[in-house]
Amino acid sequence: MFPADPPLPSGVPFTVEAAERWRAARTAHRWESRWLALLPLGLCLFAMVAAGVPAVCSPLQPCEQDWTEDLVAVALLAEALVLLARPRGQVLVPYGLLPLVWYLPQGLPDGPSRWVVLIGQALLAWLLTVVEVGRRRARQQLADLMGPEVPYPWTAAGGPSPFGADPVRPTVRRMGGLLLLGTAVLLLGLGLDRQAVSDERAADAQPVQGTVLSSDEDGSTVLRYALPGDPVVRSVELEVWWDATPQPGDTLPLLADQDGWARLAGDPYDPTVWAMGATVVGGVGLIALASAARAVRIRRGFDRPGAPALRVLVHPHPSEEAVGPVLGMPLWKLNTREIRSWHEGVWSEGPVAEYDEEEDEGEDAPPPGEPVEALLYQGPDGASAQLLVRPWVVGDSPDDVGGPPVDWLALVCTPEVQLFDRRTAQSARPALPTLIKPAPAPPVPAPVGPVPAARWSMPAPLRLASGPVAALVLGFLVVSSSDHGWWDGLLRPLTFGVLAFTGVVTALGWQLVMDRSGVWVATGLTCRQVGWEQLAGAKAKGGRVTLRIRGGEEIGFGNWLTRWFGARGYRAEELAAALAHAARAEEHRPTGRAPGPLSYRQLLVNRVSLAAYLLLTVAVFLDVRSWF
Repeated sequence: MFPADPPLPSGVPFTVEAAERWRAARTAHRWESRWLALLPLGLCLFAMVAAGVPAVCSPLQPCEQDWTEDLVAVALLAEALVLLARPRGQVLVPYGLLPLVWYLPQGLPDGPSRWVVLIGQALLAWLLTVVEVGRRRARQQLADLMGPEVPYPWTAAGGPSPFGADPVRPTVRRMGGLLLLGTAVLLLGLGLDRQAVSDERAADAQPVQGTVLSSDEDGSTVLRYALPGDPVVRSVELEVWWDATPQPGDTLPLLADQDGWARLAGDPYDPTVWAMGATVVGGVGLIALASAARAVRIRRGFDRPGAPALRVLVHPHPSEEAVGPVLGMPLWKLNTREIRSWHEGVWSEGPVAEYDEEEDEGEDAPPPGEPVEALLYQGPDGASAQLLVRPWVVGDSPDDVGGPPVDWLALVCTPEVQLFDRRTAQSARPALPTLIKPAPAPPVPAPVGPVPAARWSMPAPLRLASGPVAALVLGFLVVSSSDHGWWDGLLRPLTFGVLAFTGVVTALGWQLVMDRSGVWVATGLTCRQVGWEQLAGAKAKGGRVTLRIRGGEEIGFGNWLTRWFGARGYRAEELAAALAHAARAEEHRPTGRAPGPLSYRQLLVNRVSLAAYLLLTVAVFLDVRSWF
């Protein structure tokens, strides 16, 4: 593995007996799943349905805001978000929610619904406790087995760690989390402000009688009324959430003023929807902050010279790392996040590509790989990420690999593992090496000399117009829509509108530049530069070209629309073959500059158009015109 070819550092062997003890300790591993979040989510829906809606609200029988009911529903929704994120210490959440439900008897409408929620929380607490106890017991067994620290391979080689800190992703997640938390505070403040404004205006309003003109099942009711001493007949549309739906011709008491504001007498403004929205947005923000902290925490183990390790056996399986004891069947499935290869004393990215079953159709499969011994640092369920160091066991010759021969692979895996099914382990046939396989050579013959530098893109008018036109169309749909609810008026336009806008500008606004420095790809909203050393290969299918980056990432551009609107002479298959050959051999890489650089004007135009659409959607939902 090293220039003097010393062996891997020795680790304690992971025996079959230790594997059986670990499996016995994790008896409740089937409950270790995000599906548990359905339990508090179902309890939240049950609490909201059980609370029901008032029979009728009137000055003689006014409806009052009950914050205890809202608090219980919001707490259950927040618990579901926590279980989706699966942070450390999630077992404490149901224990904190049980006293809340117990000491707030008004939080649920009656005794049976309260006991249903209490029993559900007790069941959830018991399940999480059993899972946590089993995880801690199994982790302690591995810690006792591994013993003292073993030096990392790069420490034994006298070099630095190839897995340096990644400040970009944690910073982006941290900024996104803070932005979402600020948005949650803003939503909650807007809800409370609307409630305060409604109560203030109700205190100065006049009581009048309104006649129902129309009503529907969604609660939207149109009423006609006239102020005392004012001959002008006015109309207003209100949301009436009563058990008894008002019918046309019914008379309802209103509070109205001279500015056209009106609300039902005895039915105050309810900010529950704002509180729910703030809970969801704030919960996602906290999840993003926790994810950023976790991304930093699990990589701190690579800053030390070594870590506890086990000598394990890696069983080659497609698309996963199957690890087990040195003389037994696979026990764990590891989730790989990052890969480094070792060759001639140097660590580098790749050269690997994700396993693709479609590419193997009609090809001769390589001989099955045999299980190989490897070193697993940290082990499952620890505070840091796992590191699996194993040899390259591909059946093909090294000449088929788009780079130098690979001797060893170091794979960073998440601390969590999945238990390998025994039936699958006994019936599975060893296939390709774990997780990765060399990309096959392109069918097009290799060019003579370097490929020419080139610039390909959709026509400039189409690229520049796609973003503004898409934003205008989506904005027109938002303005012309009569839906003003939380989902129809805000979440659905934001979700589906952003997806539609991104799809349009990505399909009609892509650009590609290839020259001696590498490849630049712009896809409507983002721009990415890839050096030739980072490019592992390329493929084309249906007019779309996909670039494969060493480490498993992919970048795609183009589609079937390119055949109709693309540049003259553009062929996706020929472009993919040229990129693949240039990535494989340095003599095929361009030596000059491209005919023209990327146009960054479209990125600015598309981003401004998207921001304008988002602002318009929020403004229409908040009815900004009524503020002035």
